[in-house]
Amino acid sequence: MLEDANNIDHKLDLLKDIIRDYGNMVLAFSGGKDSTLLLAVGVQVLDVSKLVAVTAVSPIKREEERDLATALCSKMGINHRIIQTNEYKKPEFIKYPKKRCLICKEELYRSMREVSLNTHLNHLIEGTNCDDIKKGRPVDNLAQKYGINRPLVEAGLITSDVMTILDQMGLKSYIRPHYTSCKPWEILF
Repeated sequence: MLEDANNIDHKLDLLKDIIRDYGNMVLAFSGGKDSTLLLAVGVQVLDVSKLVAVTAVSPIKREEERDLATALCSKMGINHRIIQTNEYKKPEFIKYPKKRCLICKEELYRSMREVSLNTHLNHLIEGTNCDDIKKGRPVDNLAQKYGINRPLVEAGLITSDVMTILDQMGLKSYIRPHYTSCKPWEILF
């Protein structure tokens, strides 16, 4: 057990170093476990003026996600941008259900890039962890295309590590319940 704790501590230290080295970040913030950890570490190692959290909203997303993200950003004193996305209006969103994740993520990444240009914060961050990478999600190539950084992967963190660290930080109760934030995903799969 002590070895596991030391390993998690090492990964957390590595994550802090990675984010500190970025110097700033525009974070895709859903209020889920991964983005909550990134937000908390960002607050620890960066000046809050160098951190912007971005939450995408649209009719296909849960309002609870926006509300939880807003509450946590407010509690932490973070600049929080709510962006309206229109992925659901695109013909391919309706026509190709299995490509919906890609279409939705592309809207988010484009919006993050805009926020980056407007704030002069140049590191775009999302909360993919090593367990997510193992799943081989179609959004992985898209993240590369948009220059999205994945510090949880860089630090070698898996889902259980993230949950342990959030618990240690006293933030486990702040993350959104475990459900997908995408209503069409629930319907399709």
